[in-house]
Amino acid sequence: MEEKIDELIKKHDEYRHESINLIPSENVVKKDALLALSSDLATRYGTEWYGGSEYAGRIYRKATELAKKLFNVRYAIINPISGNICDLAAIFSFTKPYDEIAIIPKENGGYPFGYKKFHRKKYSIPMKEYEVDVEHLVPKKFPLILLAQSTIFFPLPINKIKENFDGICIYDASHVLGLIAGKKFQNPLEEGCNAIIGSTHKTFPGPQGGIVLTNDETIYEKFRQYLLFDFDLGIGLIDNMHMNRIASLAIVLEEMMQHGKKYARQIVKNAKTLASHLHENGIAIKYVSRDYTESHQILLDMDKNHAFKFFKKLEQNRIFIDCIGRIGVAEATHIGMKEKEMEEIAEMMIAVYEGKNVKEKAMELARKFYGNFYKK
Repeated sequence: MEEKIDELIKKHDEYRHESINLIPSENVVKKDALLALSSDLATRYGTEWYGGSEYAGRIYRKATELAKKLFNVRYAIINPISGNICDLAAIFSFTKPYDEIAIIPKENGGYPFGYKKFHRKKYSIPMKEYEVDVEHLVPKKFPLILLAQSTIFFPLPINKIKENFDGICIYDASHVLGLIAGKKFQNPLEEGCNAIIGSTHKTFPGPQGGIVLTNDETIYEKFRQYLLFDFDLGIGLIDNMHMNRIASLAIVLEEMMQHGKKYARQIVKNAKTLASHLHENGIAIKYVSRDYTESHQILLDMDKNHAFKFFKKLEQNRIFIDCIGRIGVAEATHIGMKEKEMEEIAEMMIAVYEGKNVKEKAMELARKFYGNFYKK
């Protein structure tokens, strides 16, 4: 008999909530934020152009004010439906076709954006593995410096970059937005960046979407032309901002106002604990001399083929990492896991590495924490 979609959704939920998720790009939202996604707002535009938008408008305005307060900025745009849309808005706002943009190359953990598809050129910032090679920075002028990393363990040397590169500097905080909100990572705006952009569903435990944060009115006006609805000039990158997402985001912004600092501190503690327990027991982790990380991510210190095989074995045992060996603890932290659980997970991963089966043990631990998480 052919499977129905509702049955597949149920199976997916059961599968994911009986598995330990260590994928750096993912997180979960709490029950009230999840319910907002399936509310009546899911089919509404929430615009003053349409009748019936009184409460949607109030939710939108409240969410915007919460974002400004949480990140201590003058301007916040919450309309983008993804972090990638924010990157597009930055490129369209500050460059023209065939301009050269300073970027962190994808080979060194940079966001793998398709610049050529939009007729822009790339200038690769000098790197040593996943860190900027400050000794080889040379003075150069760009219309845009876009600091976007998918593999990020330590703060970027923004001051050194700004000393050498002249141009609008935008920091893509997709992976570390929750750490910035929790005051546990560098604040790019305080170090010379013109704006922070990013997605809202990685260390920031919200629904999938994007955000722009800045203190500069000129920068804000540039972004708003592409991201806010404009009937006179025409629609840019966003038409419907998905009001159910905005409502869910507002709930998470309230959550982060209350618990963001504690949550961010625990993320870094958990990442370091997991890394040290793995490394000290036979699974090499990068950057041991620097205490492994200052973010939610750690990285297996093994070749890609070896990492891929381990990734598949872990998946069979209900422990999820990504295929290149990146490991992230944001979701595990959000559902309540602490150092003790990181050591337990490390022991399971070591057992899998040695060829043992830990599937039932991993499922039991996951059930316990997801069950408690969704009861709240």
